[in-house]
Amino acid sequence: MVLVDAIDHVNIRTPDVIGTGRFFAEALAMTVTPSPGDPDPTKAAWVCDADGRAVVHLAACEILYPWEESASPVPPGGSGRLHHVAFRCTGYATTAERLRERGLTFRSNEVPQAGLRQLFLEEPNGILLELNFFGE
Repeated sequence: MVLVDAIDHVNIRTPDVIGTGRFFAEALAMTVTPSPGDPDPTKAAWVCDADGRAVVHLAACEILYPWEESASPVPPGGSGRLHHVAFRCTGYATTAERLRERGLTFRSNEVPQAGLRQLFLEEPNGILLELNFFGE
């Protein structure tokens, strides 16, 4: 059985990671921290809620996932800059099998420094979903 526990984060592509992070810090009193995947603050940052959870991931427009061939230097404004929605999940093997059984195309990724396995797929409207499995 696939179990989605919660929304993990949203990812915003931006030409100004530092300025976008500053907005969240100043306007919403959120904490901005370096991304474990890229410590360069001009390329990526995490914006944390009051409990320290990284609920918004910021990435420079040119940051690509391994399967992406290119990125727009400035993505469309508004929600066009929303790159993906991530869910915190359990049941990695079961989920991957379920997707295969249904003939759905997905990609996998591992982030060993975070103890994370991921599955990526698009929902019917073309929105990228990131399924995060920690410790599996």
